[in-house]
Amino acid sequence: MKLIKQMTLGMSLLLALSANAATNNSGNAPAFITIDICSNGIGDGDGNFDAPRMEPEVFDIGLDFGADGSVDRWLSNESATYMGRGNSDVIQPGSWIRLYFFQLDEFTGQNVQVHLVDRSQDYYMAINSIRVSGADGKVISNPLKNGFFEDGLTGWNVVESSIQNHDTLIHKDTDATFVNYSGSFLSTMSNPDSGDFSETAVLVSEPFQLAPVTSFIYGMVSGGGSEFVNLPGALGSDNKSGVYIDLGSETEDPNGQYDEGVDIPLVGFWGGAAGGGRNDFASVFFNTSGKEGLRAQVVGFDDSLEYHIALDAFRMNWDWEESIIVNGGFDQGIPTPESDPSAFDWFDEVGDFLMPSDHPSGSVPGWQIKGDTFFFDANARKDHMSGRTFLGTGGFDLFNTGAEIRSDVFVIQNIPDAATNVFVQFASAQGTDRIRYSSEGAVAFARVELIVDVDGNGEFGDAADFRYLQRNQGMAPNQSNSGRDLWHHPEYRWYIKEEHQGMSAIFRAEDNFGPFKASWGWMCIDDLFVWNGQSAELAFPNSDFEQGTLDNWNAQISGGTGFENWLSGSKKSIEAGLVTHSVMNNRVVEIDGDFAADTAARETGGGDSGLGVLSSIPFSLPSLAQGGGAASIKLTGNNQEVVLEWESGTLHSAESVSGPYNEVTGATSPHQISPSGTEKFFIVR
Repeated sequence: MKLIKQMTLGMSLLLALSANAATNNSGNAPAFITIDICSNGIGDGDGNFDAPRMEPEVFDIGLDFGADGSVDRWLSNESATYMGRGNSDVIQPGSWIRLYFFQLDEFTGQNVQVHLVDRSQDYYMAINSIRVSGADGKVISNPLKNGFFEDGLTGWNVVESSIQNHDTLIHKDTDATFVNYSGSFLSTMSNPDSGDFSETAVLVSEPFQLAPVTSFIYGMVSGGGSEFVNLPGALGSDNKSGVYIDLGSETEDPNGQYDEGVDIPLVGFWGGAAGGGRNDFASVFFNTSGKEGLRAQVVGFDDSLEYHIALDAFRMNWDWEESIIVNGGFDQGIPTPESDPSAFDWFDEVGDFLMPSDHPSGSVPGWQIKGDTFFFDANARKDHMSGRTFLGTGGFDLFNTGAEIRSDVFVIQNIPDAATNVFVQFASAQGTDRIRYSSEGAVAFARVELIVDVDGNGEFGDAADFRYLQRNQGMAPNQSNSGRDLWHHPEYRWYIKEEHQGMSAIFRAEDNFGPFKASWGWMCIDDLFVWNGQSAELAFPNSDFEQGTLDNWNAQISGGTGFENWLSGSKKSIEAGLVTHSVMNNRVVEIDGDFAADTAARETGGGDSGLGVLSSIPFSLPSLAQGGGAASIKLTGNNQEVVLEWESGTLHSAESVSGPYNEVTGATSPHQISPSGTEKFFIVR
């Protein structure tokens, strides 16, 4: 039984008394916690199905919601976080990885404490930073006090330790021997050079409030994205490249330069060793909470002889139409075989010959370019995954300096108010609009879309219909220990236009990468639901695949060795014979429950080569629900008795998340129930 202490969902609240809730979405803005960690106890190398070495209360990181002394979530049990590899016996700049508590939006507003637990004599735990919702810690305050450990043990209570002098848990490192940034880290190996893993320590943070993100900028970066704010010389860097958000005021444009403490830097991005020419992209998240209304620009610059820089897929919040950050994916006006059949350079992936002046408009729409920058349609590993093109400073040629890629000025905007907007949300990996051409004329593409039957004729895809596309979405967070094979975060949202509310739509995912550009050419989707301004509901029964079937989905398979079924599952589902391949390209990390859908059937010899289309049954898009103010419900208790409390309204229950919900006769707050071991769902109306 999963005990949820408190959640608020506008007028209606959904509580699931089960470890596998049919949907776990609150409608809230994102909230998450990242941990930059170096350890020999994260996972078991490449043994993807082996149990992680982390173990609750023994060697783990926990979150205590309500700050009552009891850990509610352990990192080792985070379903969306992969811990199958990333171990290092040595603390060094290139060995740090980033682990996530992804889905914390249901707990916003609560007090939280972080528990760092190392009671193991076999493993050590070193932590460079713990950041709440991507806060940089300076311009956007990190709610967790001393999350970068720059102030010793301030804000942390050492509950127990085999180390007598607790101050030796904190290490200063100004010359980048161990870390890339911040210059301080915590380690339960008190002498980082010793290799002594036997020391133990348990630390608990001071309580902090988990606040929701009110706005964010999302994008993709390659190369030296954080070099300008890293420690001097870290990994051989000359510290002369980087990415930041240049902030102005409500009335004045940004001043065109980086000002520490004013502008928001990209912190903790690692693009590989200096001189490596690494072009691999990773998604980045800039928390801009509290900066709404300010004029701003996205900036990438390269004055480095050691690193290149490249940008792609930038957007404000979930603005897939690029109405705020104009041309955030650099694809606006790029020639296609349909628009210009003779524009061969744009189809053959020879991007280092394409200057911004080669664009049909003679420049890059929506961006201000200085110095030598180039359009690319391929990166070092030929697996760049967003849109058609990206913009960078030379790839393997690291000697292009004096370059700057700067967006046009835009105004930072709030995430739309959940009480006055409706949206469709889903979880995904690799699922973003992208297309590739070959010199022989072959086309490879992948796409996730919501098709609205605007003309009401029951046909989806007519010229009159409207398509919401998943666009400008990265492949995985930076410093992932699983390559690109991770869930996107935050989960993707389409805010539904007022004129489309109440209309019929279908959700459609298509993978047409196959053997051409197949590397990482797969996709995974899960947990499709709708938000009507007050409550979250499944888009239709089994829109989260938790029935363990593809009921209400139309699955087509058009190719791919070993790819026989879109349905995928958790380790438990595979071992029970319920599915033939795992969620997340053999990573077995699920976002919600035990089932999802994807095209990477590694267990059956398919690898990434699956081809096919997955379409939902038609369902009604949400209309904005009408009603009064927000209601709240509180759940307390234990495995024997549970008490539900609410301020107003009537309690309803159902055996299925999709209903029907019936009023619990005579139920008044507080209402006591006895868990039966089966799923039960409650809402207050």
